[in-house]
Amino acid sequence: MGTPYRECPNCGAHLDAGELCDCRRSEREPRRPEQEPRKPMRLMAICREIDKDTGRIAVYPLKTEIDDRILGALKIQATMNPELRYFILVSARWEKYGTVIAGILKRRSVTRADVDNIGGIVEL
Repeated sequence: MGTPYRECPNCGAHLDAGELCDCRRSEREPRRPEQEPRKPMRLMAICREIDKDTGRIAVYPLKTEIDDRILGALKIQATMNPELRYFILVSARWEKYGTVIAGILKRRSVTRADVDNIGGIVEL
């Protein structure tokens, strides 16, 4: 009666008959091109501004690094100026869906439900 398994000569793993060891798998599989490194996630602010004179709605990203001090200042500014509304999201989401998000935010009235339906975005 023989042994029901065999040992890998490289690492000593117990293998079934005909099974190839994982330690040699990297040698058998062709190398895939490396994926692009992920960009670090960062927060960004989007401003929705209604012009008092014309009623035109502008939606644009703020070109500033977001931290707790900036968030506090934006919240105060939005409270003092009802024509300004600020939204926070991850920059990768804006890069991917920016035109769709801007289109929704440019509507005449944007409710909390509209913002919730966008997903991944929070109003200050």
